[in-house]
Amino acid sequence: MNHKLFENWILDETDLTENQKKELQEHLKVCSDCRHLENGWQASKNLIQQSTLKTPAPGFKTRWLILAEKKHQLKKVRRYRLTISAVVLASFAASLVYMIASGSFLHMLSNSFTNLYRLIFNITDSLSFLGYWLNRMPIVIPLSISFILLGLVNAFMMAGIFTLWNLKQRKLQTNEIQTD
Repeated sequence: MNHKLFENWILDETDLTENQKKELQEHLKVCSDCRHLENGWQASKNLIQQSTLKTPAPGFKTRWLILAEKKHQLKKVRRYRLTISAVVLASFAASLVYMIASGSFLHMLSNSFTNLYRLIFNITDSLSFLGYWLNRMPIVIPLSISFILLGLVNAFMMAGIFTLWNLKQRKLQTNEIQTD
């Protein structure tokens, strides 16, 4: 028997000719699988027709529109960031190619090393000068200055840690919608 044909007739609900209807009824009398399918399909149709439509919660449309607008704005911001990043990267690559081609890149690189050397030399010279004057002062003054500086560094670190913790623990406000 060709069950596929009868299953299609049952589930597709096409207009059948009288011969096809008779053939289907005769097949349903002998085939328990197709009869079971017919009964299940009829029961499912009745449930679908008798079910009530669910209404969304109040304000659903507004929340949905706000969420859609936020997602749209987020996509727009990402697109702008990508465009700006591409322009910056392209200009950097173009300037690098120009500097290498014109020979100014090596000149700039040697100037950078010279400036770095001068910076290190000036820092060590300044630290030596500071050490000279600190050795001439009574020990109480540098010690108290170091305690004050250590306290300030500690205060700034604690403020930074508290700020980061506060940002992490921040709850969504009532007018905000969480997006993924």
